[in-house]
Amino acid sequence: MQQVERAEQQQDSDLRISSKKIRSEQERELKLFREGLKQEVRLLKQESDLLPKDQRKTAFRIKRQQQEVEQSDRERSFLDSLNQSHEMSLRRLSDGHREKIALLERQFLQQKQQLLRSRESAVWELEERQLHERHQLARRQLKEIFFLQRHQMLVRHEKELEQIRRFQTRKEEDLLKRQAIERRALPKRIRVEMKAREMMFRESMRISVNAASLPSGLASLAGALNFPDTPDNERDKLRKFQEQEKKRYKAEEQRCELKHRRQLEELRAAADSSVKELEQLQNEKRKMLMEHETMKLKSQDDEFQSELRER
Repeated sequence: MQQVERAEQQQDSDLRISSKKIRSEQERELKLFREGLKQEVRLLKQESDLLPKDQRKTAFRIKRQQQEVEQSDRERSFLDSLNQSHEMSLRRLSDGHREKIALLERQFLQQKQQLLRSRESAVWELEERQLHERHQLARRQLKEIFFLQRHQMLVRHEKELEQIRRFQTRKEEDLLKRQAIERRALPKRIRVEMKAREMMFRESMRISVNAASLPSGLASLAGALNFPDTPDNERDKLRKFQEQEKKRYKAEEQRCELKHRRQLEELRAAADSSVKELEQLQNEKRKMLMEHETMKLKSQDDEFQSELRER
């Protein structure tokens, strides 16, 4: 706008200078024009002097009157022409200045619009950068929150696994203790049973021997009751009985060992199943947390893109 104001001030100055210059030139032209008119008067005087003396004065006066009317019209026309020329010159100069001012105003408006666009662009770039930085900061904060949650979840899961493993270890230790007690008590219990059974067997054989020494009538009755007739094979029977008892003892030990092994395997299988079930549940929780994180990040990204489109 300062350029426009300076151009308008220059225009006023140029118009005044141009007007003075044109008027000065027109005054010289008017002076020459009037000199020409005076020259015509002098020529008319000279022509009148060529006439007879008695006609000279009258003829000069008549022609002079006609000449004055003609010269007055011509001078008025000449002055009008000078004024029109002056006005046209000033108008052309004014039009030139107006075009110049209009050009300056257009340039000013273009520069102003360009500056406004540049400013808007700079403001938008700044806002977009700030929006992007806020978005990135929010993403980092959200990721840090979920990282902390995952870390806390992993720590909690490790504690849960450690707790269930300790519980299973205690159960296994308790089972092994019970089995050890049972294994230690088994020989004594079997020896007591073997001793009792051997005593019963010996008593049975003693009864059989006594039955063999009864009178004939009672001996027949003992035979009917499957009592042996003689005690000759007593040692044989006792040896066989003891061998069978040893086999039964070994079989009992094997059954006990098999039972203990089966109990331990079942306990360990149940422990492994509990651990796997807990690990599967923990994996599902971690997966759900990751899916929730992905969903929240996607929601933030969508909101960021929506804000960009709205701007």
